[in-house]
Amino acid sequence: MTPLDSGRASSSPPHFFVESLAEEAVALSPEDSRHALRSLRLRPGDHLTLADDDGLWCRARLTGEKGGRAVVEVVDLSSVPRPAPQIWVAMAPPKGDRLWWAVQKLGEIGVDGLHLLLTKRTVRTPDAEGARRISQRMCAVARAAARQSRRPFVMHTGQFRHLAGALDQPGHLRVMLTGSAAAHLTAVLPAHPAFVEALTILVGPEGGFTDGELQHAEGAGASLASLGPGVLRTETAAIVSAALVLAHVGRLG
Repeated sequence: MTPLDSGRASSSPPHFFVESLAEEAVALSPEDSRHALRSLRLRPGDHLTLADDDGLWCRARLTGEKGGRAVVEVVDLSSVPRPAPQIWVAMAPPKGDRLWWAVQKLGEIGVDGLHLLLTKRTVRTPDAEGARRISQRMCAVARAAARQSRRPFVMHTGQFRHLAGALDQPGHLRVMLTGSAAAHLTAVLPAHPAFVEALTILVGPEGGFTDGELQHAEGAGASLASLGPGVLRTETAAIVSAALVLAHVGRLG
């Protein structure tokens, strides 16, 4: 993503998402407009990049403001393929702000999707309204993470899922993290990731998966793996394992 020459010296222009790139001129959302015009203090002629989260990406130029919204001219439109293989995380949600931190960092490093996992020992099990609010905030955090890291796609954030649902994903290789596994994570990853459609990492709560859940996962065809002898918090294990997998398949590092 090489910026065009402009009066604003920047090695990487600011990045935003829009609903469509079908027109030669588009308006940023009210929230993104405030960020662009008030926080970043962009001015007409400054350059930025845009993506529609559906495979289109472009360099663009701010032309002005209309009705409080930043108006941007599309300069150079191109198509971006979704990365392969797709890497997903199914994680038991930790308490407090640690969940938002995990969503942010997983989105920044390029994870394609995140589900919140309900297990026997999951400590965060909200009612329907609480789950809706959590889902909305996860979407916002993932979008901001993709914007900050200049990614063409926003990490998908799904609803709460029970373990059986997270394991039942046709086409996905599944790896469940547990400290009791004999094999390390890198040892169970595919030797030829180009032939893999998608891979899901399952990360349990800090109390770990139960013996019954581990047996259920193995029965469903999932591999069991560890991250070594140390004990990591749920969100740390999710990020470390995702980074290792992304590096293994050539998408990071």
